[in-house]
Amino acid sequence: MITVPSIHCIKAALEQIEGAIKLEPHPEHSTGGSHPGTPIQFFDPEQSTSLKSSKDHIGAWSDGLVDYETADVVDHPGVIFEIPPSLTDADIQYALGDSPKELFRLAQLQGIDALGYYVTFHQRAVQHGVHLPIEGLFALALRAWRGVTLPFERKLEIACRAILKHELFHFEADCMAANWELSLGKPVYWRVLDIQRELEGGIEHYRNLEEGLANAYMLRAFRHPTKTLRSARGVYHALKTFCEGQPAGYCDGPRYAKSRAAYVEGCRQLSANFQYAAVLYESAWQVSDGALDTLIFYPKPFQIDWRRCPILVHDQGGILRKLGIGLACFEAISRISESSSFLKALSRCDRRIQTMWYRRKADLARSVSLNSLGFQRWKPGGEGCYAVRIDSNYRAHLRHDRVNGSWIAEEIGDHGRTGHG
Repeated sequence: MITVPSIHCIKAALEQIEGAIKLEPHPEHSTGGSHPGTPIQFFDPEQSTSLKSSKDHIGAWSDGLVDYETADVVDHPGVIFEIPPSLTDADIQYALGDSPKELFRLAQLQGIDALGYYVTFHQRAVQHGVHLPIEGLFALALRAWRGVTLPFERKLEIACRAILKHELFHFEADCMAANWELSLGKPVYWRVLDIQRELEGGIEHYRNLEEGLANAYMLRAFRHPTKTLRSARGVYHALKTFCEGQPAGYCDGPRYAKSRAAYVEGCRQLSANFQYAAVLYESAWQVSDGALDTLIFYPKPFQIDWRRCPILVHDQGGILRKLGIGLACFEAISRISESSSFLKALSRCDRRIQTMWYRRKADLARSVSLNSLGFQRWKPGGEGCYAVRIDSNYRAHLRHDRVNGSWIAEEIGDHGRTGHG
């Protein structure tokens, strides 16, 4: 079993290293209109119901460890936008005004962190994690994908995925810095920021390298897409063009994303830079060049585990309410009622499919992000309808009532019966 400590455990250990944790009043990349204390959606791994019960479940959070071996989980949370059929492009433009254009221009000047940001766990002032302002998601969806033929709903989901990927790399680098600190017993994270401020131009810009790698991690997700991204044709090239137009550091993303070797070498250099920060400011032991693979200080740089990082979505301006857009972020579904028509259809299925249905119900109670479930919005079924994979030829449809939070299984059958052919 491969395990890594929870951030709660890491942060408690860092408190024992003088200077590792600060009361830093401002997140590094926050925009003026973002307030980390006012989220509308919040995924917190420390409070997760599907990640904390036992070692038989995904992530052994009860003892502070995450089990990677038993967790067949997709590489992103299930954030789903429900766009009213009557909503037009004109409605969206009227509600948003010039803000998407202005934010997108800001992102080209300051980098993608103008659209979303990460707050380090090396501070005590605000909630650490990835922060996703709705304004930033709309700006990327409306401006970066202008030439891509996709429904706006899909563009929003992809924009959310892209910004999340970039910010998750900052979380991974945060963990890498903590690993150096716990190994050396010296503060490293804040030393890197000090070097950036004091020696700008004298050495390679640490943060610029990190931003380039963060954009590379984002781009690699679309260049080598999982099944859920393969239908997003044209998005990779649009995103690559967007990265190339960003400022120093950020614009290097395509270069690091070009090959696995380029990405690995960049990650190794960033890790070595954090070690150098400890040596530069404190008397710390330094390994000679070539004797240590600094890549080992990252928990999982090729598939960063989003379940370890809090994710907050902000809608300070009430954009979703104005446009009537629903935002769903399901973690697990513990109780599912079965309609009479569903039970009738299930009784006509063979025993193997019946057994598989009850297995899928148990899986849904663990996490909707399991790859085997293929959990997704089923638009032909109308509002609140979701599809679940039973096997390669069978699907079940579930209905979610947003008012009372209930779930009901409505339909089960092969692809022809359920419309998935």
